[in-house]
Amino acid sequence: MKLFVTDYASYNEGTQFEFGHWVDLTDFADGESFCEYLEDHFKKADAKRPLSCGSEREEWMFTDYEDFPRELYSECMSRQEIDYLIEFVNLQEEDRAKVTFLLGDGCDIGEALRDYDDVYLRPYDGTNREKWELFEEYYPDAEDMSNKNDYVTIDYDRFISENFTEFQYNGETYLAQR
Repeated sequence: MKLFVTDYASYNEGTQFEFGHWVDLTDFADGESFCEYLEDHFKKADAKRPLSCGSEREEWMFTDYEDFPRELYSECMSRQEIDYLIEFVNLQEEDRAKVTFLLGDGCDIGEALRDYDDVYLRPYDGTNREKWELFEEYYPDAEDMSNKNDYVTIDYDRFISENFTEFQYNGETYLAQR
């Protein structure tokens, strides 16, 4: 999970690739340490080659991103948005999938980071056996009932579609439920 970091002044002078670079967000424990890194990086850039306009490089710019949801990216993130991003990066993989599901379900990042524990998430391959197993988890006595009565049928596809949302994360299919 990476950001391409530069600053607006370097961008305006055409030197964004001289002082800009990819930063691996997994190297930071929190948003504060990431911001300290950026401040230090741009102070060194100013010492190496001051801007022609005479100002310091103080307006950070993030021109690209990799391996995290679009909803967490902005060209000019606030400190709060950076905190949220680093918090997301430091989650376990399953929890990142839950947050991504909530973001796609219309939650803002603060709400998604607060409520992801409430999401039921299950890898899903769509086989009939898997649908049956999931149905059995929810209704353990239903199969016995259908064996006793010829008129009871179970629509597993309808059960899945009415109770879960199918979504993709990192090439995997999941069923999610809030």
